[in-house]
Amino acid sequence: MKRLLYITFIITLITSCEVIEGPYMNDVIVPVDTTTNQFVKNILIEDFTGHLCKNCPDAARELDAIHDFYGSRIIGLALHVGTTFGRPYPTDISVNPDQKFIYDFRTNKGEELDNHFQVSQNGLPKGMVNRIDYSSENHRKDYGQWLTIVGDELNKEVQLGITINSTFIGNTGDINITTEALTSLTGNYKIVVCLAEDQITNWQKDGDIDDDTYIHKHVLRTILTPVWGDNLSVGGSYIDDGDIFEHSYSINLTDLENENIQHSQDVLVQGNGNAGDWESTNMNVIAYIYDISNYEILQVKQTSLIAQ
Repeated sequence: MKRLLYITFIITLITSCEVIEGPYMNDVIVPVDTTTNQFVKNILIEDFTGHLCKNCPDAARELDAIHDFYGSRIIGLALHVGTTFGRPYPTDISVNPDQKFIYDFRTNKGEELDNHFQVSQNGLPKGMVNRIDYSSENHRKDYGQWLTIVGDELNKEVQLGITINSTFIGNTGDINITTEALTSLTGNYKIVVCLAEDQITNWQKDGDIDDDTYIHKHVLRTILTPVWGDNLSVGGSYIDDGDIFEHSYSINLTDLENENIQHSQDVLVQGNGNAGDWESTNMNVIAYIYDISNYEILQVKQTSLIAQ
């Protein structure tokens, strides 16, 4: 019976992963110089993915190419989500003798975001670029659309500047974030702070290949704020040009890792608790600010968790 369920699961994966034909940005490219500006408009690309999605590496490569072109102005965040492409294979050696795909990349907060934005439910790979077009329910973008949207977003006014200062030693530390208003704004805004990890070598379906040497990048590990963020300002819905806002977070990475392990084991579909082995030296802090009326991200910033 276990083998039958396992075979059925594999057939589902093969038939439901969405195929999207290029194009990729694979030409020789020259990064844009942004060093002359104190604050520039940065873009967040949320790449909804799964290690069992055979076409998702194409989206990851497109994100890499866009980043290579625009440099640090492009910030990626990979959310492994869902009960089809995100869940791990069984750990039972009798049905999975090679122990493929047994790591659980999913997070409780990533699942909450996916449930709200309904991304994996509409087929992977998909992503959101600064979460634009949410009001028209056209926020789920194929990776072939990302480059054009990025170009449009980079031409928008820089309304906020974010500075991140991380003091992290061992497994504990403080993250201090300063936000400066560069223009007057009307509305209500939230700040969200995430931890993402690079250089995770683990299994990934890549086309017809089961690749155990695949390098997963900017993988969401946790969100330090509530999923929907903390208030940027307190009291009132008007922000003056030049206003400064401070947010601070004290973290214990071991506790956060254990929380995710426990969530995988106790809550997630086919979760197995194999969600640890976090590496602090490969982690980045990502902070973004969005308009709560339409979820559009106005600004995002990334820095290493541990000072380089």
